[in-house]
Formats: sequence, C-alpha cells, structure tokens
Amino acid sequence: MLRVLYHKIADFNAFMTISLLMTSLLLASAYSFADDGFPGRKLYPKVKTLSAEQLYDKIANNEVVVVDVRSEYEYQTLKILNAVNIPVAKKSFPTHLKKLRAETDKDIVFYCNGRSCYKSYKAGIKALNYNVKNCYSYDAGVFEWAQAYPDQAVLLNKTPVLKDSIISKDNFKIRQLSPKEFANKSLAENSLIYDIRDREQRRGGSGLFMFRDKNIELANIQKLERVIRKAVANNSTLYFYDQKGKQVRWLQYTLESYGLENYYFMKGGAAAYYSMLREEQK
Repeated sequence: MLRVLYHKIADFNAFMTISLLMTSLLLASAYSFADDGFPGRKLYPKVKTLSAEQLYDKIANNEVVVVDVRSEYEYQTLKILNAVNIPVAKKSFPTHLKKLRAETDKDIVFYCNGRSCYKSYKAGIKALNYNVKNCYSYDAGVFEWAQAYPDQAVLLNKTPVLKDSIISKDNFKIRQLSPKEFANKSLAENSLIYDIRDREQRRGGSGLFMFRDKNIELANIQKLERVIRKAVANNSTLYFYDQKGKQVRWLQYTLESYGLENYYFMKGGAAAYYSMLREEQK
C-alpha cells in the first residue's frame, strides 16, 4: 500500500514539474511574441503603437501629424518628411504638445531613433498624463523608415534618401575608440578634441582632458561646421565625445558630408571614461 502511495506521489510531482516547465515555456514564448523585436512595448504597455505600413497609409490619407521627439540636431540630420520637432527631453514638451492638439484633431504619432530608443514611448506616456488623446508611437524608428520609404524621409535637407547614404553600424563602429585609446591617440600632433555635451550634461564642469578639449554643443551648428571645414583644410584629426556615445552617431553624417577623413569618437562617451577611471582606482 505504501509503495503504491509513494509511486502516486512521485508521479504527481513529476506531473507538476512538467506542467510548471511547460507553463514557463509558454509564458516565455508569449513574452517573446509580444516583444517581437520591440522591447519597449513591455515597459510601456499603455502606449499605442503603429507599424511603418500603418503610418505610411495615415500619411498618404492626410490623417496624421508626425512628431519627431528627438533633439533638434538629430531632427535636422535625418527625419520623416514633414515631421515637426518637439523634443521630449525639454520641459516645454507638454506645452507644445497641448498647443499642437488644440490646432488639429488628427492623430499624433511620435517617433525617435529605433526599437531600442524609448523616447517615443515616453512622449506617449506624457500625452496620456496630460490627457492629450489619439497619440501613438511609431517605434520602429527613423532608420527603418528611411530604408523602407526613402521618398518620405529627409537626410541633411535632401530627399529622397539614398539607401547607400545611411551610415551602417559597422561604419560607425570603426570610428569608435575605447576611452583609453581615445585618450592616448588624441595626444598626437595636429589632433583636436571636442566635447559636444550640452551645458546640463557638463553640469558646469570642464572637459575630460585638462583643458586640451574644447566644448561645442551640437545645437551650435554654424560653429561646428567652421571647425570641420578648418580641419579638412589643415588635414587635422578630430576627436569627439558626448555623454554616452550615442549623439556622435548623428555628428558622423555632418563629418562625412564635408569629406573629413580623420575623425574618431569615444565609445560610451564621458560616462565610459569616468567608469574607466573608477576601475583604475580600485
């Protein structure tokens, strides 16, 4: 009798183990399906999203206002045709958004850089918080849009966007140096270092390299272009760093458009540099 009972308990435990395992696999599969390459959708489930095809149809039918929620420099570099720029990082975002809603009853669609960029979701959350209705996120981002609909995109004031003019991730990576490499190589003769962080990111502090670096914010486009033209004329090598190594990706388009051959970026930006210093002090 005890032996029969023991086997029944063992069979039950095995059944429960298999059931739990299958449930876990199903949940993982469900999450993977829900994600579908868009990790932000799990983090911002309240934000309604549109696919590229849906957005294209809405634009074709004049049913939507497209809002680029990135920085002005990113917007001026590559954008969706006829999009307006309302940076979500600025405190004035809710005011401008409510003003836009007062001017139109069309759907409002936010977008940013791509699937791992969460600015369009954050804009969607702010829209919900301020009761601005009929807002969506096109969360595939501007890069995928430009490749799918080049005639509906603008790169450095030119449209349609030639697919070959989109800088690949590989071409961006070959311009990146680790913080240590950056610090060492930038010592070479005829080299100049530029800190492109904005005032808030710098928090009133100086650059990273004991006054060897100069600050030019990306918003100061005219000054930046003067520096690039001079570097081309003098065959100088320019070294740039930002806060996290992401903004420089947009700067690369400007550098390439002027034909600058010698330039590098700090991988991970100032944040990675400070992290390196902390590791060295341990």
